Amino acid sequence: MLYDLIPAARRESGRGLGLGDEAKVFELVMEAAAARRPLGLLLVNIPGFDRFSGIYGTDAAGQIVERLDTILRASAKAQFKENGLIHLGQLGVSQYLLIYAGNGLSQRRMTDRALRLLLDARHRLGQESVRLTGQGLSLEVGCAYLPPEWSESPESDFRRALVKARAVASDLLNQEGLSLLNEFRKLIDEPLVQAVYQPIVDLESGRPLGWEALARGPEGSYFQSPTMMFDFAEEVGSLFRLERACREQAIRGLGGLRPEQKLFVNIHPRTLADPDFRAGQTRKLLRANGLEPANVVFEITERHSIQNFTLFYRTLDHYRSQGFLVAIDDVGTGYSGLSRIANLRPDYIKADMSLVRGIDSNPVQRALLEALVTLADKIGSSVVAEGIETETELTCLAEMGVHYGQGFFLARPANPKPLTDTVIAIRGKRGGEANWKCSIPVRELAEPGPQVHPGAKVRGVKALLDGNPISGVVVVEAGRPVGLVMSHALDRQLGTQYGPALYFDRSVELLMDRRPLVVDGSHPVEDVAKMAMSRDRFKLYDHIIVTESGRCLGLVSVQKMLDALARVQVEMAKGASPLTGLPGGLTLEREIERHCNGDDPASFIYIDLDHFKAYNDTYGFKSGDAMLRLLAKIAAWAAKRHAGKGHFVGHVGGDDFVVICQPQRAERVCTAVVRCFSRLVKGLYSAEHAAQGYVEAKGRDGRMSRFPLVSVSLGIVDCVGACDLQQIGQRAAETKRWAKSLPGNVWVRDRRRPVSAASPEGQPGVCPPR
Repeated sequence: MLYDLIPAARRESGRGLGLGDEAKVFELVMEAAAARRPLGLLLVNIPGFDRFSGIYGTDAAGQIVERLDTILRASAKAQFKENGLIHLGQLGVSQYLLIYAGNGLSQRRMTDRALRLLLDARHRLGQESVRLTGQGLSLEVGCAYLPPEWSESPESDFRRALVKARAVASDLLNQEGLSLLNEFRKLIDEPLVQAVYQPIVDLESGRPLGWEALARGPEGSYFQSPTMMFDFAEEVGSLFRLERACREQAIRGLGGLRPEQKLFVNIHPRTLADPDFRAGQTRKLLRANGLEPANVVFEITERHSIQNFTLFYRTLDHYRSQGFLVAIDDVGTGYSGLSRIANLRPDYIKADMSLVRGIDSNPVQRALLEALVTLADKIGSSVVAEGIETETELTCLAEMGVHYGQGFFLARPANPKPLTDTVIAIRGKRGGEANWKCSIPVRELAEPGPQVHPGAKVRGVKALLDGNPISGVVVVEAGRPVGLVMSHALDRQLGTQYGPALYFDRSVELLMDRRPLVVDGSHPVEDVAKMAMSRDRFKLYDHIIVTESGRCLGLVSVQKMLDALARVQVEMAKGASPLTGLPGGLTLEREIERHCNGDDPASFIYIDLDHFKAYNDTYGFKSGDAMLRLLAKIAAWAAKRHAGKGHFVGHVGGDDFVVICQPQRAERVCTAVVRCFSRLVKGLYSAEHAAQGYVEAKGRDGRMSRFPLVSVSLGIVDCVGACDLQQIGQRAAETKRWAKSLPGNVWVRDRRRPVSAASPEGQPGVCPPR
């Protein structure tokens, strides 16, 4: 029914300014009064628009007004379907008047609809303002209702209604009895808010780092959209209550985490100042659900400005000292510059989807994200790329060294939390490097160190350091590290002329490092060493505090970590394949002998490629090497994911690999390798060859033939107790030959008795092709 009551010519002129527009408005009023028809008024205004125009210029101001006009027309059409809009025009440069006619109007209904229009238009207009100026923009919406009982002076009735609408605009959200407010209170109190979870995936291993909890309102309601839900909460002063309800639902519905996994929870910067938040309710809820603060990452969106940075940093340090982690969300869209991010030193930096979409074809976006990754590496953070929607985006991000990814291509938000089965073929930047990864958890290097409480006197801490071989003291509060005092730093402070007099009898918290490097004991030594060496040069060789479930476990020195890395590299260099980085040669032989001579049962999985020579001849050795690296990474990933502790992956040579693991896990490893290789190998072929499913090349007889795409064959040989190495080799050759006789990507298992009680009878058992 939009505009049904206005002729086309009048609708066009209704967007004009000045007295002509006002005359037409009064004409509509007189028609409504004569017909005893009720009217509803909505007055939309941008307060402070003249100042905005003076600061940012007429071009930006013009774009804002144009955007507001578009928003109002679309919003009015969506929200006022059953009542006819008979006028939408400007009363001034930044002020709009909407007039509705029809049955069913009332003051309460107009107030509710004004509020809906306010939230919708303010959100959209704010996005446009941030895009143009980097700053948000306010908006006001007022309303009034003109009943069908008109007086003898309809013009006076209308003017009084317009004055009322202007008054309501400045106080809309304090109107009593709003149905939306009642609906919102019910949403929080029952609560009706729900949590869905989207995984955040390690782009090197393909395993989930954790899940981000996303809030959803009741389906089909006005608050189904989280944007509307949180905008309304901020307007009515209930942001703390809403975020608390969302946090509680997210924690209760999570279904548990492994110790190293994380739950990412969005919070508004102002929420950190919520008295109930500080009271420890979140920690109690975590404990009740089997979680620790170290499992929780607070995501602070970059779209919100922070007014009091001193208070913000102090409050943030308070939660960090309890073991919580911090992420900055939406980086690249809002208020925070690189210097502010560097000062905040978040544990995670979440790159907004605007930097990620199409990154595989946009060199400018790649340059920006590479700069962000470099910054993250320098300050000990990790980058999470949001909004990944294609495989090419995923591959590009992995090649650039981006640490983690999130997006619909990996998994959509859902409840219960979705699990991912993603394997990422890392090439380029990571794929060409030898795998010198030292995966020893840093807890194995940690040493118990002296601990003091924040109120301890400097005099006593100095004596403690002088009498202890470990040159660092951890300052703890309730078992959790809140600071670090290094011997050399304390000596520097006390070595000044007045140092002893100033500090000796004062609390150590005055001199402690409030932001030491604190890591969970499960972190690999190599990763911790990288974080340590990216610190400020004044703290480069300070000890690292190691925690377990947020509580202080001990200290580890940089020197001790570097020594451990050096030992691992020397051992790996003795037998590592220069192509794949996997152990081979003597290292591989010793590992096989160790399992053959041991008492524990083991399975040997021999892996070989079919038709690899034809591929190598067609595409060249460089492409052939890429395929071998792909198979090596898939085998290593499958073993890490499914083989459990104590597994081994080695490169025999050429296209032959071996995995050693527990017998009950071998088939899962093989299934993962077969599935992933069959899916990813096509990416190493041209589109033509991939589509036709074969290449033409010379066979070993010198004749041109058609060869299928490269496939992988795996054979499992079991060993129980002391095994004969020669017999293992014979069984492996028979089993692998049987696998290679079958078409496609397959694995088979030798179903005869294990090698230690070898019986030469029978054939290897076969599992159907995967």
